[in-house]
Amino acid sequence: MKTITITSVPGYNEWRIASRECLAQSIPPENIIWQSSESIQDDLFGHTEVVMPAPIEQVKHSIPKSVLMLFKYALCHQDASRFALCYRVLWRVIFENKNLIQLKTDEDILQLNTLAKAVKRDAYKMSAFLRFREVALDGQEHFIAWYEPEHFSLEVKLDFFQTRFKNMRWSILTPYRAAHWDTEKLVLEDNPDPSVCPDEDRIEKYWLTYYTNIFNPARIKKSAMLSSMSKKYWKNMPETALIDDMIRNSDARARKMITDGNKR
Repeated sequence: MKTITITSVPGYNEWRIASRECLAQSIPPENIIWQSSESIQDDLFGHTEVVMPAPIEQVKHSIPKSVLMLFKYALCHQDASRFALCYRVLWRVIFENKNLIQLKTDEDILQLNTLAKAVKRDAYKMSAFLRFREVALDGQEHFIAWYEPEHFSLEVKLDFFQTRFKNMRWSILTPYRAAHWDTEKLVLEDNPDPSVCPDEDRIEKYWLTYYTNIFNPARIKKSAMLSSMSKKYWKNMPETALIDDMIRNSDARARKMITDGNKR
């Protein structure tokens, strides 16, 4: 039995190197115990970490890009079994069926797609619910956001933020990692301090006024809103402090809209 510990987060690059070495030594999935910094697995023979020497010659395997992309998403999931699952699928793709991921009813593929889908959804919510606040840093305008993803989704969305806000200096902080962009280069920082994110900024009141004015009390659908924007995201979104009052007063506002409309 081989015990491999992935110490980085999400761990894709470490997993890829370890998997390449395991394949070169023809180690099947059932003979590997994968450990992570979030969850330690213990094998039947005790807790021992084995460092595998690099083989003298490694056989290059052709892996479809679609499979590698699926691994990248799945390995950003919080599930502690993700490393073992991805290696098992990798082994099967190489030695059993190169078209394995097309078998939608396969148990491993179902689980892999479930993990990848959850990460993609989590990454989308980051782009939708993240809110920047302005600070002065070294005499320059800088924008900071604190966000708590369900998975290790920050890396998935970095290209989006670099493209969308390429001319803006910003920092995105999450519980496990921060990304800092100065309009030219991106720097990653592990375990950032959330206290550097301000509670409010100078333009927030304008955003809240705008949000209040675009709220349509006649078209409110609370259940639909909560299904797409769960309350767990609310604490880091300034406009959500207004929602309860707007919902509470929605009937009165809707009746006023009707009355005002009939007067015209």
